[in-house]
Amino acid sequence: MEYKKVLLGIHDGEKIYLSPPSWDCGWYWGFGYLGNKNCHYHIDGLKEVETYNLEKKVWEHESYNLYDGLIKHFGDSLMIRRSNLWEFAELFETFYKLRDIAEVYNRGGSHYTTNPCKDLIINKDEVKRINEVILPAIFENIYRIIELGQSLDKDIKEVVRLFNEGDTTKTVQYMFDNHITPEDLKDQKKISYNDYNVIHKYYHENKNKKGI
Repeated sequence: MEYKKVLLGIHDGEKIYLSPPSWDCGWYWGFGYLGNKNCHYHIDGLKEVETYNLEKKVWEHESYNLYDGLIKHFGDSLMIRRSNLWEFAELFETFYKLRDIAEVYNRGGSHYTTNPCKDLIINKDEVKRINEVILPAIFENIYRIIELGQSLDKDIKEVVRLFNEGDTTKTVQYMFDNHITPEDLKDQKKISYNDYNVIHKYYHENKNKKGI
């Protein structure tokens, strides 16, 4: 399957895109590259953030899991539904780990020096399975989540419009029809804390019904 570069969110006023997976150098998958014409970085880098404290004149380091790192970096501009974000983070973490495992299986070690267990470690069949079966399945599921998120901004605006018209019933019915959960609305600047609580309550009162 062929994938395209997609908008993932906005950071410091710039649109940030995720590049599609690529088969690099004939032996490993490259993926997780973020940026635009002005910047280039990696999605796993969002777990480690360094900032310079001008008052203390020191660099300060913060660590996050990928879920929190994505939210910290993109805020509510992130084009991933919050209800899918843990799964998105899980898939990316698994991609990175499997890519590293495939490299060890392929080389027979960690490439510092010759590993005395090299012949035991090398497993070409498993390298093939990871690269040709598992990772493509992971890419497919990551892009499934991305595709669901592409309508997020439009859906949030429609939820806000319906709620501001004073029709909570239509608001929640729209959410059901478009598979939006209260979690997807959480921390959205377009929705106040009180409005979120009203929607959340009405949604869960009616979620087991076929319609309202």
